[in-house]
Amino acid sequence: MTSIREHVAHMPVQQREILAAPARLLPPARRYGPVYENARREILKARTTPWWARRTVDERLLQTMGTALRAPYFARDPRYRAMVDALHSRVPVRDALRRLPIMTRQDLSANYRQMLAADESEVELSASSGTSGEPIFFLLDRNRGAREWAFVVDSWSSAGYQLGDWRVFFRGLDLPGGRPYFVMGSTGEIVVRIQTVTPESIEGYWRLIRKRGIRFLHGYPSTLVYLARLLEDADFDTSWREEIRGILPVSEQFTPAQEEILRRAFPRAGISVFYGLSEKTVLARMDDDHVYHPYPTYGHVELVDPHGTPVAEGERGRIITTTLDGRGMPLLRYDTGDSALLVGHDAAGTPLFRDILSRRGREGLVRADGELFTTTPFNVHGEEFECVYRFKLRQEVPGRATLLVQPVADARPEDLERFHRLMVNRAEGQVELDMEIVPELPATTNGKFTLLDQRIPDAPTTWA
Repeated sequence: MTSIREHVAHMPVQQREILAAPARLLPPARRYGPVYENARREILKARTTPWWARRTVDERLLQTMGTALRAPYFARDPRYRAMVDALHSRVPVRDALRRLPIMTRQDLSANYRQMLAADESEVELSASSGTSGEPIFFLLDRNRGAREWAFVVDSWSSAGYQLGDWRVFFRGLDLPGGRPYFVMGSTGEIVVRIQTVTPESIEGYWRLIRKRGIRFLHGYPSTLVYLARLLEDADFDTSWREEIRGILPVSEQFTPAQEEILRRAFPRAGISVFYGLSEKTVLARMDDDHVYHPYPTYGHVELVDPHGTPVAEGERGRIITTTLDGRGMPLLRYDTGDSALLVGHDAAGTPLFRDILSRRGREGLVRADGELFTTTPFNVHGEEFECVYRFKLRQEVPGRATLLVQPVADARPEDLERFHRLMVNRAEGQVELDMEIVPELPATTNGKFTLLDQRIPDAPTTWA
């Protein structure tokens, strides 16, 4: 059974919002459906019954391997034969998993359609660029939202958030009709384009938040810190800061310095941070000591050294993940591109880690006023990437940057212009963005490729 929320989420925006109000009157169990309720019970049981969590992870690893072997990519590659041994009980499933190759982002993007083990009607194309500006493509189940939401809500509950609470969500995406903000009754949030958050607009936005009685702020840490600084410097009434109950940072690294600013600006608010990916292979909530606790049944997590061997406590390792959600395009030993310091394991054997070094880094464009604007909004999703092989941002003066684009061979001028307009909208009100078409965007001397070529001397690297 598909949840009401899942059904509504795939409608056009206008039609979705017409149905939003009556849908929100339904009890959560009906609105979100049995998938949400089952996931919620699973989260609680895994937390209180470690042996069950470990057994369930083993069972789902076997299920993931069985699904993978129905996909051409895995079935024809001899490096994945260990999965057959595990399915025939010749090798313990975790031993078999460690024998599998580590899948890179490039492996995924080049072969994602060959990794599909389900009908194409059950999945949808997704994409992400991260720091590299080189898009990766993958397929996600269309009806994934209810299960995903159960884990997100559980993580946010540490900041007092409950299912159905309204939020303000600061995002870098375009909104219908070019609006600066959009009220989303279907999801219980007011979405605000971060490009429109300025010293001139902050009073209007804060009045909107106060008028609607919203107590939860959701968005990039860099944006939330900028909001906090604007409010601390404001000459209008900002007393509603005392009524904010939860800060929900997402999609960027979160630093102790940022936490200090947010706790000062919103003294009665809890802060809930989780680590996750567009690929939906891991979700880990952060505790008060900045230690991340992966949800064991969301996805299987390993921390390994450059040779693929598990690291010891106190050592840094790459974060490697395997899907456990029964999706149509399973991922096995997927390299997130991130690394972290292993601090131990929970009772179910799940690694606990801290000090994540993100593939996205902490890059920022310098605005004309000297403040930083996060590059996260330039992490474009979906089919918008199809005309571009790679892109890069180069900045030499505050307030202005150049979008360097390496197009695909058959890219049309109108497609590239559309891509430029999309990126200009992402930078609106922050930096002016020119475009330059280049034949090639080579990697740096160490073989890495970053999204931002920051050439401003002594440019700040964090928001704190």
